[in-house]
Amino acid sequence: MSQSAPAATPVDTKTATRRDLRFASFDEVAADLDRLEAAMNAGTLTATGNWTPGQVFDHLAKFLQFAYDGFPSKAPPPVRWIARMMFKTKAANSEDPIPSGFKLPKQASALLPREDIRDQQGLEYLRSQVARVQSGEKMSQPSPLLGRLTPEEWVTLQRKHMALHLSFLEPGA
Repeated sequence: MSQSAPAATPVDTKTATRRDLRFASFDEVAADLDRLEAAMNAGTLTATGNWTPGQVFDHLAKFLQFAYDGFPSKAPPPVRWIARMMFKTKAANSEDPIPSGFKLPKQASALLPREDIRDQQGLEYLRSQVARVQSGEKMSQPSPLLGRLTPEEWVTLQRKHMALHLSFLEPGA
């Protein structure tokens, strides 16, 4: 199993080739992780964005873990207020996909993936956090951008976030 290299030149993630993904449940997320792991083991897994598969897994795992255990920082109050007014319903209560191309601000650097994470290491970390969801553990920490979310809103947001980032991973043949 080799470590995937990040893109040499940054990819425009708004126009990058991606899989069309939507997850109705975390069981569907787990099934996709199984497909991606099989492709990883077969050497056919590729990334069409700017992160390696391990980095994608690491970022998703961090976002899940922080929703359980607390985020290390939050957006400034005016930004949180605007985000709650403009985006909370669409982000946490609808099935509309999350658009690609968003760049995390410096305050959210804790959500960035580790540069040196190996693909399998990132996948194991993500699976451990997905297992928390599947066991029925409730996410209860406030979002650093949207504020308080119900456990159901968190699950919806997390499923959509998973679909966004996993769509940049192509299992191949």
